Amino acid sequence: MPPSRDPVPLPSWGSAHTLLAWRDLLDAECRKVHRAGCTTIAVSPRSPAGAFTPSQAWRLHHAAVGRLRSLLVPSRERRTYRTPLGPVTVLAVPVEAHRAKSGCLRLEERDAVGELTDADVVLPVQLRRWELGLPPRPCLVCDAPAKRCIALRRHSRQSVVVAAHLRFARAFDGPPDTARPSLPMP
Repeated sequence: MPPSRDPVPLPSWGSAHTLLAWRDLLDAECRKVHRAGCTTIAVSPRSPAGAFTPSQAWRLHHAAVGRLRSLLVPSRERRTYRTPLGPVTVLAVPVEAHRAKSGCLRLEERDAVGELTDADVVLPVQLRRWELGLPPRPCLVCDAPAKRCIALRRHSRQSVVVAAHLRFARAFDGPPDTARPSLPMP
């Protein structure tokens, strides 16, 4: 089956409006895309929902998927979905899971596009950064582990959106710089 090129809306299951419900729905879609002998990767936004206009979100997403595909062999299956969180692409690539995760990490750490993107190996096994001996991803606002900042609500939504917009501008409007901007902690 050739890869799907057109984004499709993720089907709605009644009142699946919570983040966890959409994640469960996306997990089901990942299982549909998965192929034997492949590793399935989900590429999704890392910034708050609504941080970018739809055209900006798609521009960022297309850049991220293109860069990931250049790091890995061509996908056997690819589907892109419109979700409340932004565009999500699920890829089934014929490579071993650790090699696929290595490509995902190279994308995430490469530049501003990667900093605004989550690329996760989801099947046949989920691989986490710590399982590969790597530190957690840094927060978009400060250098603390992002999950800790999110759990503690250390930064206002506006601070995170500003940090995301600075990276977007650096990715598409400025010189290819990998330095993280310093922002005051609110």
